[in-house]
Amino acid sequence: MDDRTTPGLANQSSVRTAFRVLGPVILLVGLGFVVVGFVDFFGSMNSFQGPDKFWMLFVGLPVLFVGGALTQAGYAGTAARYVAGETMPVVKDSATYLSDGRGIAGIGRTEEAAAATGPYCRQCGTRNDADARFCDSCGQSLA
Repeated sequence: MDDRTTPGLANQSSVRTAFRVLGPVILLVGLGFVVVGFVDFFGSMNSFQGPDKFWMLFVGLPVLFVGGALTQAGYAGTAARYVAGETMPVVKDSATYLSDGRGIAGIGRTEEAAAATGPYCRQCGTRNDADARFCDSCGQSLA
């Protein structure tokens, strides 16, 4: 049983670096195959001889796919951290706004709402402090 505490591969940074280097190289090779296949196909349209290297197009397309997949795998962690950093403040603000500070699934809960442990107002639905006699939001009597 492996008792590592960090997830992922043991040599994850070297694998990530290999993906970041090999991916673009394989992409360029695939792009070369595709370009040669297209040039041969369109170049043979003015002659009576058929295309000789058109097969390279069909080899180049899967090679492009593999190169793109390796490149994406090399940068997946970076992209995920960027997206999380950009979207989570918006999600937190939205959850705070939509729930009046109470939060949704633990996201967006404000300290004021966490401190409120008393009854909800029958008029506006705001949760108030335990010792409040009137609603903090609308002023309605809580008795």
